[in-house]
Amino acid sequence: MEENKFGLIPIRTWRWLGVNEMKTTAPIEERAIDVPDGKTQRVIEIINDERSVAKKINISVGLKARVEVTAIDIGRADSAVELTVDLNGDDSSAEIESVYFGSDGRKIDLNYIIRQIGRRTDAVMKVRGALTDRSEKNFRGTLDFQRGSKGSVGRESEEVVLLSEDVRNRSVPLMLSHEDDVDGHHAVSIGRLDEEKMFYLESRGLDRAQAERLIVEAAFAPVLERIDDESLRAELVAQLQRRLE
Repeated sequence: MEENKFGLIPIRTWRWLGVNEMKTTAPIEERAIDVPDGKTQRVIEIINDERSVAKKINISVGLKARVEVTAIDIGRADSAVELTVDLNGDDSSAEIESVYFGSDGRKIDLNYIIRQIGRRTDAVMKVRGALTDRSEKNFRGTLDFQRGSKGSVGRESEEVVLLSEDVRNRSVPLMLSHEDDVDGHHAVSIGRLDEEKMFYLESRGLDRAQAERLIVEAAFAPVLERIDDESLRAELVAQLQRRLE
């Protein structure tokens, strides 16, 4: 099958790392969303498929408008997602909360970009994930302060838990700025489970596998709780628990 390529980092840096584009044989599903001036819109994207998927989502946010994105990836097959948010209007804002789980050698490729175009925009990007077995994950997160975005603020973070020595994780936080009057922050935390937490849980009667599941579930809970549909939320929690087993 022919490979599709998308998901370029906004600059050519890091091409040598092999993380500057996605390659997928899955058909690309495209979705465009416009958030009108003064409105707030919630966007939910869930991947829990048995088949490989590729998604390209573009969101445009107007004057004093807000978008809240919840992205959950607990599928079994390979997945690739490019999510672009353009904060076009002054005083617009975006919040992305995302979780992913990789196992059984699946490949996850995420490219999140927030372009801060208007004045006094506010962007938050929070990503959490766990990898086990021989899974692989690329994450590229970009905050792009464009010329004219004076007074804008952006915060980006990723937390990755490695549950196996055989996984491959690549995290590329990126901040671009064409303005001097902006405030941007980014951070990445990658590591194995906290042994003190593990010891505490094991001392309460849990075995190591149960303790691992509990810690991962706790990390994912704040994002899953953003799902208002109780039956859907319960289904996703149950699916995550099965995957962790």
